[in-house]
Amino acid sequence: MLPQISTPSFFTKLPSSGQEIEYRPFLVKEEKILLMAIEGGDSKEIMNAVLKIVGDCVKTEIDADKISTFDVEYLFLKLRGKSVGEVIELTLTHPQGECQAKTKVALNLDDIQVQGVVTDGKIMITDEVGVKMRYPNLTDMDRIQKALENDNTGSTFDIIAMCVEYIFDNEDVYNDYTKNDLEEWLGNLNQSQFKKISDFFSSAPKLRHELNWQCNSCGEKETLVLEGLESFFTLA
Repeated sequence: MLPQISTPSFFTKLPSSGQEIEYRPFLVKEEKILLMAIEGGDSKEIMNAVLKIVGDCVKTEIDADKISTFDVEYLFLKLRGKSVGEVIELTLTHPQGECQAKTKVALNLDDIQVQGVVTDGKIMITDEVGVKMRYPNLTDMDRIQKALENDNTGSTFDIIAMCVEYIFDNEDVYNDYTKNDLEEWLGNLNQSQFKKISDFFSSAPKLRHELNWQCNSCGEKETLVLEGLESFFTLA
């Protein structure tokens, strides 16, 4: 039997809850899974690869399929940093213009944080009635993207319904209802009330970073915006 090589453990806090998370760097076998998925270019395969890597490398008991998208993005970036290095050297060019010079820019992954305010998900629809929402997970976001691509508003409506944890008023909490009951309840909201729920999704925290850099050739200043999981695949 060959000797076992130990891997170090690191700790961070889950952005959505502040829960302390123990994790290890991803190994060559896991990096291979990710690179194969990226080369294949299939978004579902990439999503599954990321979920598997996060699930395998996080030692704290969490369900990678159920935590919020920005939690997964944050954990994946932490894994990337401890696996390959926190500082990455990028070669950048102007997105447009005559100057096509290449400039090397250092990006410190520790500078990248989840931006936005994490709320408890409780939204008051009226003065007496409210709804408790959860942030979408990576599987939800995949379905949302497909719904948007197909312009399928019905699917988007279903996903919103899927993220409802319960409804409450001044006297009780209501969580014993059917899918049809919930969809009917949502369908009976007016536009202003429904917008409050939509705003919960549009204002959800996200992993976002603006990297400001200056061209070594012409001196022009540029900003590279990294946002969402796909932006960070190039850093893997």
